[in-house]
Amino acid sequence: MSLLPDDILSDIFSRLPVKNLLRFRCVSKSWLALISSPDFVKLHLSRSVQTKNNLHIFMWKDNLYRMDFDLDEGVLQPAVVNNLPLSSCPVMALIMELCHGNYDYGIMLYGSCDGLLCMSDANSIDDIFICNPSTRKSRKLPYASVDLPDIYNIFYDCIYHFGYDNTNDDYKVVRLALRKKTFKGDIEEYEVKVYSLKTNLWHRSEKFSHGPKMGSFGDSIAGGALHWISYVKSDTEKKGLIVAFDLGTEKYRVIPQPKYDGPHFFLYLDNLGGLLSLSCHYESSVVDVFLLKGYGGENEHWSKLITISPPNPFVFFHTVKPITYSKCDKKVLLNINSALFGIV
Repeated sequence: MSLLPDDILSDIFSRLPVKNLLRFRCVSKSWLALISSPDFVKLHLSRSVQTKNNLHIFMWKDNLYRMDFDLDEGVLQPAVVNNLPLSSCPVMALIMELCHGNYDYGIMLYGSCDGLLCMSDANSIDDIFICNPSTRKSRKLPYASVDLPDIYNIFYDCIYHFGYDNTNDDYKVVRLALRKKTFKGDIEEYEVKVYSLKTNLWHRSEKFSHGPKMGSFGDSIAGGALHWISYVKSDTEKKGLIVAFDLGTEKYRVIPQPKYDGPHFFLYLDNLGGLLSLSCHYESSVVDVFLLKGYGGENEHWSKLITISPPNPFVFFHTVKPITYSKCDKKVLLNINSALFGIV
């Protein structure tokens, strides 16, 4: 029997790294029950987010990378983690286990949420896993067929997104199956299927009247909804819509856009610090990054985070993707044309 009440123990344990908690589960049955309880898991997660402890960003391209986000501004170079024993890296160990030791083709990472990863072996993208690298537990998702009409010589793409459904306290995977006339062509038809971790089942959901624009969104789950850009064409114009698909209700809404500073040709949605971000590429080559604040409420509004101008007329920004804030919240890590920049 513990000398301290459970609420005091919970408060102490919630401040510790996951690695220590995994060891403490072996101390006694009462400690195991406390650390494994859903209430404690939520408390530990909440405190980790508040203090920014136990937080990691996984960067993967043939090797495992780490980065110091509080360095001086400028181009940042990720450092390769060399000679890292697999057993000491929970992500690597789990990848080796799921891929049976063979990951030559790489890993497809579809998203992370609350310490969980959604990913597949790039050599077998139909085998989707939800994994917890800290506990080394994983679940393979059941197979979900693509139910679009089978037309000869048509190109298909499947896009997966992973996030938390705060309405039903569930984790969901959303799969967009897209049919195109050509490899890089516009979307001709699409379907939406949703997987629930609670039920371990897929189901088909209603779709929006206009399909998503490929390449217009990344990890764009925020406020319990998945977001993408849909374009509506008329005889006189081509208008972009910001579409939100609620993970809980599975209903759609169109989000009003921010006030732009001029004609633009490309919009890109992502997630920065839990908020929906929008990168607007103007015809002048300047890029504005906006954040949607007060999500879903009466005071929902866009706030301009940063404006980025090219250093000279010969530089063109193909991509501007916000990744994360530094630990001190005074800098933002941006992916600009595949290079990483820390911007104050």
